[in-house]
Amino acid sequence: MGLHYTSPNSAAAVPQISDPYLALADAQTFLQRSTPARLNKDIDTALAMIGQAHGADRAVLFRIKDMVFVENTHEWLAPGIKPMQQGLKETPYYAGEAFWAAFRRDGVLLLSDIASVPAGCDMHKMLVEQEIKSLVAAPIWSADDIAGFVALDYCKAPRVLDARDGALLRSFAASLGAALDLQCSDKQRTALSAELKTVQDRVSTYVRALPELLIKADRNGVVIGFHQRPPLILALNPVEVIGLPPEAFLPPHVARIARLAMAQVDANGRSETHDYSITINGQRRRFALHATRRRKAKPAHLQGYLFVIRDITATYHQTHRTRLLARAADLSSNLVMLTDENRRLTWMNPAAVSRTGISLEDALGRHPRDVLRLEQGTDNSSHDLYDVLTLTDYFKKDVAAKSWNGLPYWVDLTVQPLHESDGELEGYLVVASDISLHKLSESRALRERTNTMEMSEDTISISQPDGHFTYMNPALRRILNIPADAPIEGLTWNDVNPPTVNDRFSEILPVLYAQGQWNGEIAMPQQGAPDRYFDVAIWVQDDGSFLTIGRETTARKATEKHNALLREQLQIAQSRQQMAQLAGGLAHDIFNYMAVNLHAIEALKPQIGDASDENLARMEAATTQVLSLAKTMSKLGKRSVAYSVTDICPIVKQAAELISPSLGGDAVLTLDLPDTPIDIVCDRTELMQALVNLLINARDALQDGTDTNPQITVHVRQAPPVANNFSLDVGTISTQSRYVQVDICDTGIGLCEDSRTKMFDPYFTTKGENGTGLGMSIVSRILLENKAALRIQSEQGKGTCMQIFWPIAAPDTAAQSELSESAQALSLKGLSVLLVDHQEAGLIEMSHVLSRNGAEVVSCPCPEDAIEALMEDPNFCDVIVINGNGAPGPLAKLTDHADLNCPIILTTTDKKLHFATHGMQNENITLLQKPFSASALVTLLHDATLRRH
Repeated sequence: MGLHYTSPNSAAAVPQISDPYLALADAQTFLQRSTPARLNKDIDTALAMIGQAHGADRAVLFRIKDMVFVENTHEWLAPGIKPMQQGLKETPYYAGEAFWAAFRRDGVLLLSDIASVPAGCDMHKMLVEQEIKSLVAAPIWSADDIAGFVALDYCKAPRVLDARDGALLRSFAASLGAALDLQCSDKQRTALSAELKTVQDRVSTYVRALPELLIKADRNGVVIGFHQRPPLILALNPVEVIGLPPEAFLPPHVARIARLAMAQVDANGRSETHDYSITINGQRRRFALHATRRRKAKPAHLQGYLFVIRDITATYHQTHRTRLLARAADLSSNLVMLTDENRRLTWMNPAAVSRTGISLEDALGRHPRDVLRLEQGTDNSSHDLYDVLTLTDYFKKDVAAKSWNGLPYWVDLTVQPLHESDGELEGYLVVASDISLHKLSESRALRERTNTMEMSEDTISISQPDGHFTYMNPALRRILNIPADAPIEGLTWNDVNPPTVNDRFSEILPVLYAQGQWNGEIAMPQQGAPDRYFDVAIWVQDDGSFLTIGRETTARKATEKHNALLREQLQIAQSRQQMAQLAGGLAHDIFNYMAVNLHAIEALKPQIGDASDENLARMEAATTQVLSLAKTMSKLGKRSVAYSVTDICPIVKQAAELISPSLGGDAVLTLDLPDTPIDIVCDRTELMQALVNLLINARDALQDGTDTNPQITVHVRQAPPVANNFSLDVGTISTQSRYVQVDICDTGIGLCEDSRTKMFDPYFTTKGENGTGLGMSIVSRILLENKAALRIQSEQGKGTCMQIFWPIAAPDTAAQSELSESAQALSLKGLSVLLVDHQEAGLIEMSHVLSRNGAEVVSCPCPEDAIEALMEDPNFCDVIVINGNGAPGPLAKLTDHADLNCPIILTTTDKKLHFATHGMQNENITLLQKPFSASALVTLLHDATLRRH
């Protein structure tokens, strides 16, 4: 059970648990879940739980402070009980001797009546002052010492206490002690962490402020003295190094330097200055070490060494940076020059010497423009450089220079004044980057760009804002019928474009000037030929001219028009199929009702006595005419199927092209087709219809907007051999046949279990008003009629893969086609079929299929009505077709009918037949697994006709 208390100080907030054992378990769990921060409040709540469960008037916690006083730290009170906590903050330790003795002896103190306590003793006085009649107390241990105790006081009336009361309270005291120890440990850990932080801060302060170091060592190198002063930073403590040789406290490389310095002192009286680096607090520091003889006097034990150590990090870095800058300038490929405040050259790097062709000696004292020989340049570069050196301003420009051996080159010239710390001009830094290769690359790129435009099949032109052309590539010349050698400088837009295109510039130019570019489609009229279409893009370039690129899309638009026509034809075909299904269902119902009228007319004839009665004759003629119309309506769904041997790849490609324009957004459709043809036997329109339906479902699955990279992938290949247990959703696969596999995979929302179960049912849709619910039903029918199969792999949120397995054409394709046509030609003429299905859609579809093959069909949506009709006339029908997914009770009654000898075909979507009654174990019953092809049902019924004859 969960523990949650709103107000631990209120008894009303604690659940009223009367069972002490349950209260103990809940209180222990509550303490285990407590944290050091809220333990005090949780102890109050736990005391309340234990006190209420034991019927106590007061529950208290005492803790030993310092073996001198005992403090009442927590107290719970029942209603009407006087609080005692404030008066027991400092209770003398010796007053509880009876408690301590009982705890050590018995582990608990049980006082059913305080009369057992000697009158006049300190303990008796305390019990009387607190109005206690009975008491039970248990110790809280810390290791082997008593740290306090928890007690239950009974003030209103005495209570007989036994060992169970003591055991329960002792268990509670143990849990309470563990929680208090955890709190104490947490406080100690916090205090230690704070102390450690203080020490670390102090050490960091010491490290940052360690002074320069003087170390005294004896003649063996052992440290005997230690002194430091700012600004040295070195993490050494005198206590840690005095009495130790260098190897004991210094890094190995520093210890070796110290020994080397001692050897130099022994030889020369002093050492060289050695520098080394040490990492301190993650920073690399640099130090200088120098050693001298400590003293020359006797006795020998006073002789030794004096080490002086200084922190040279700052000066070392500055010097090192200067060396690096000088080295970088020497190695730089840029031309670097320094001048004095009078603009006279004082230094230049080797690259400058090499590029200019003048030696450093000859260049010293000259003006940089003379060294670069800018007087041969263009656009007043020489004068610009002179002016900037005179006005002490910043200068950056591409200039043409010339070396002293006469070779021209280009440099990106930068001049920067250098100032002293007091702001006085010290000189100039001149940096020139050789950009000759860049200039050559620009020239080459310009030529390549021109060549690319010349060779491009796209139309490209450059024109001025006033409409005059400055460039026109050959492709555009061919479109406009302008000879290749004809000048274009005098031509404008109005001269070359037809009026319909020129009229559009009134809408193009505002967008072009506002946004810097325009994109759109332009139609170019042709004399005596269809219009040509171009996708045109126009950009405003940096110099204000217009760059126009056009790509012809005439062929693409023709393809789109053709595909639109195909889509329209497919939609019309599917609409016709839907209308045919509706017409077939309506014809079926009309046929049934008119059949009843004919039977009634036949029954009336003997009663009237005049078989030639005109009214009956007219009724019979009208009924016969309606039956003829109904049969005509039932044939609306029939279409001639044109089977042929064809390569599946062009059909798949065309289906994908039909869907591609409607993808929208960032969706991508990828085709993966084999290089060699794969021939199949199919009706091209039927296969196209199946593929388009599956592709539309894949497209719609992407349009929920959750996929950041929506994709549809269509992959065609020969299917590998499969095992007998290969799981399929539609159809079967023969191990004796070869198949082509078409995978249509999407990254959409995937299928839920309910949708996957019902997706082949007619009129089931997940698209609301946008769906007809016939797509997958049509796909199933087409696959089954062509002995193909479908496997569905889907995971919600990750996508769906529809795998079609279509038989590959056998060598003797003609024989196969004849066999297929002969199977379709099976006639059910003269066969009376009773259809029993509680689903109206199923009745309509099956009735349409059977009527189309010549059967006389009677539909019955209620199994009870079918039973009643069969009991009146057992020979009412030749064959019964039952939807086995309904309730088994009525079907069992139907098959138990004693006089029923006609065959029964039971259709079901279940893998196993869940009927165990004796009646359902009839040899006349044939099981037909759903989904099934129309040809399969017709074949079974045809066999039933043969058996009856």
